[in-house]
Amino acid sequence: MKPFCGQRRFGPRIVLLAFDAAGRSGDPPVVLLHGWPLDRSIWSEVTAIVAAAGFRVLAPDLPSFGESPPMEAERASVEAYADEVAGFLEAFRPDAAAIAGHSFGGYVALALAERRPDLVGSLGLVSSRATSDTEAARTGRHETIKKIRAQGTKALLPGLIEKLLGPSVPVGLRARTRALIERARPDGTIAALAAMATRPDRTSVIEGFRGPALVLHGVADALIPVSEAADARSSTHAVRRILPDVGHLPMWEAPKASADAILEWATASRQAARK
Repeated sequence: MKPFCGQRRFGPRIVLLAFDAAGRSGDPPVVLLHGWPLDRSIWSEVTAIVAAAGFRVLAPDLPSFGESPPMEAERASVEAYADEVAGFLEAFRPDAAAIAGHSFGGYVALALAERRPDLVGSLGLVSSRATSDTEAARTGRHETIKKIRAQGTKALLPGLIEKLLGPSVPVGLRARTRALIERARPDGTIAALAAMATRPDRTSVIEGFRGPALVLHGVADALIPVSEAADARSSTHAVRRILPDVGHLPMWEAPKASADAILEWATASRQAARK
C-alpha cells in the first residue's frame, strides 16, 4: 500500500486526509474507516487480501488521527467527520462505494449514508452500533476527555487495551495495540469523544439500508457488546459474521475471517453495481 499525506491534488480537488491505497485505480472502491483512538493501520492485514480480489481499497486517517490534519474542536461532530470523508471520496470521483467503519468509524459511515446516500452503495459496521449513547456513556466520555486533557493519551492505559482485545490474544498484539494508543493525538481522541457523545440514534439508517450490508462483530467485544450489533433487515444482501473469542479488533484478532466477510460483502456490492 502507498501512503499519501498532506495536500495532494486529484483533478480539481485537494485530498487533505492521509490514506493508504491498494489495488488498481479502476477497480470497484472499498473504503475502510478506522475506530477510536486508532488509525488507518488497523486495516493493513485485510486490505491486501481484498485488493487482490479485484477491489480498490482506500483506508484514510480520519481528521486528527494518524497523519491527517486536525478537526477543529468547535466542529467536532460525527456529521463533520462524515463530511470530510465525503470530500475525500469526491476527490476520487468514484461511483457509490462500499464503505465500512470500525467502531467510531461505523458511526461516521452511518452519518455518511444518511447525509450522502449517493456516495454509499454498500454499508458496513465492524464492531460498531447504530444507537446513540446512554446518559451514562456520555458522562463516561466527558470524564475521559478530562483525563486526557490532564494526562494525555497515556490516561487511556492500561484499561483500554483490555477492552479493545479479546482475552486470549498473543502478548505481541497487546504491545501493538498499546503502541497505537500511545501515539494517538490528544486533540483527535478528545474531538472524537465529544462527537460520539452527541451523535443521534441512526438505527433506521442501517435497518432501512437496501444495498449490500455488512455486520462484523466479536463475541468477546468488551467495548460494544455483541448484543448491540446492528440488524440490516432491509438489505438486499446482508453479510453478518459474529466471531467467537474475538474482541473489538477483529481485523487483527481474526484477519482471515474478517477479510472473508469483507470480501463477500464487497463482491455483493460489485454485483449490485453491475445490475
